Amino acid sequence: MVIAIHHGDCVGAVKLVDPEISANDGQTAFLAGRMLDEGVCVQKDPVTATLYFARAADVGNKPATIDYGAKIGLGEGTDQSYERAGIVCRTGGLDPDAKVPTYALGYACTVGAVAGERLRESLPKGAFRSNAGTLVVAFSPASGAMSIKSTPQVGVAQTSTGSNLRSPLIDAPQEINKAWREAVTAAPKPDPAHLDDETILLPIDVDMTLELGREVLNRLDSRNFGTLMRGDFVQGPP
Repeated sequence: MVIAIHHGDCVGAVKLVDPEISANDGQTAFLAGRMLDEGVCVQKDPVTATLYFARAADVGNKPATIDYGAKIGLGEGTDQSYERAGIVCRTGGLDPDAKVPTYALGYACTVGAVAGERLRESLPKGAFRSNAGTLVVAFSPASGAMSIKSTPQVGVAQTSTGSNLRSPLIDAPQEINKAWREAVTAAPKPDPAHLDDETILLPIDVDMTLELGREVLNRLDSRNFGTLMRGDFVQGPP
């Protein structure tokens, strides 16, 4: 699926997804969930995405487990619960030593996942170099303070003719802080009595491998292949 999407082959990628959710393996279900959640090769359908994330989480896919926990925290496609989100996110690898109360972990996990989604959807192609580091933030749920601990290497713009200057594609701290503020706003307001001062280290997923599929979808739409129902896969021309 990743190879197909990387080459702009939305039709080929979609054919690899079984519409019977339980028939998909963990990686396929995770990628299908991402596609539906972010409008990659398909129309956005966050509720159906939750079902695919749940399937992938059930068979042990760690990234999908984090995304599923965030869906529980948001209340998208399932009942909202930061407590349950924390349990799921810990299963996905966050706070394995259980130093953070479950409710606070669920809130932090939700905000972190939403921030990652905002970055994947808004940053230009190549904003972060692949396999060049990890975006990690430290977050205190009680105070709301967030600090950036590490970022992937930022990509650079192509040089113009006659110039050797290569400017960064993005101001990483500015973009990360913006996405974080948006994520805090998007997440359901937590109960302060259940939050904790313990600082949580959160890896933020900014892998944009699938994002080319959104460009393909936009091109298909612009060619007037019809408006699809939410959750339907983009089939493209025959």
